[in-house]
Amino acid sequence: MATQNDNEEKFQTSRLQRIDNEIRSASYPNSEELALKLEVTSRTILRDIEFLRLYYDAPIEYDAQKRGFYYTDPTFYLKDILFTDDEFKNITVYYEFLSMGNNDEFRKGLRKVFNKIFAAIPEEKLENLPFTPSEKYPYDFLFGPTIVINGDILYKLKSAISENQVIEMDYWVSSNKKISPYTIEPLYTYSVTDIYYLLALESGQNDKPKIFSINRIMNVRTTDNHFEVPPGLRIHDYFKKEAGHVSTDKKIYTFELSFPKEVSGEAINRTYHFNETIELREDGTLFVSFRTTQLYDVFSWVLKQGHKVKVLNPPELVSLIKREAQKIASYYL
Repeated sequence: MATQNDNEEKFQTSRLQRIDNEIRSASYPNSEELALKLEVTSRTILRDIEFLRLYYDAPIEYDAQKRGFYYTDPTFYLKDILFTDDEFKNITVYYEFLSMGNNDEFRKGLRKVFNKIFAAIPEEKLENLPFTPSEKYPYDFLFGPTIVINGDILYKLKSAISENQVIEMDYWVSSNKKISPYTIEPLYTYSVTDIYYLLALESGQNDKPKIFSINRIMNVRTTDNHFEVPPGLRIHDYFKKEAGHVSTDKKIYTFELSFPKEVSGEAINRTYHFNETIELREDGTLFVSFRTTQLYDVFSWVLKQGHKVKVLNPPELVSLIKREAQKIASYYL
């Protein structure tokens, strides 16, 4: 839900663009005229003009004879996208992230989007952005095995979902290690721990949707046929149950975790859940407790932590961890 601040920023952005258009039209508008057109007070207009001067170096002056504002540089124009200082910082952080790691289709596509955003930022602002030049501070790609998704395939899937369009696809079936053709009615895409899934009905079989791993889809072909989603089909309930990534019985578990002394200083700076309880104990260990239904999500996270965290509760999670540890140990016997 949008906050009051979000709405105020949205209204201001619209006003700034309209003010820019009025001034560039060389009609010498004054604050009263602008206030009347934009349905705000003259004081608000004056604040907006000062904002343009301060943050976008807009060369706005007031002509006493013509009783209105004008640009001293007629070639100046306000870029379509306006950002606050904090938004500038966020942009650079995310762009830096996109420049690291695996060079998959998503990162390539997102970098193109960010480059278009940068094209809409005044050049003088770009000079002050905290980029890390790779030629000055070279880094190696971070190790992190991942599943690469073809961006074109994902786009076709989402388009077909929005249009209720039947599609054909070539799918690699892990059980027989063969690529097989499917005609499907795509319903929903979602991701869990960086793995993307598709919930779909096989064409002509409207009773039971199936889950496909999107990374195993080799090709997608659109058709001229459309379908109707079966009435009463609850997509979210179904894919959660079928994928097995969250609790299927909607049971709320109380999770209790213990972080050893050597990592408690780092662990205490993290937020684990919105309803968490954190306690730094006398022996230096950190105790964290929270309640949620997401048993398998917590299970996946705990596995990534290795020896850095010990599960105390619930018993279901302890059992899952023990079984997984035994499987891993069997590889090294």
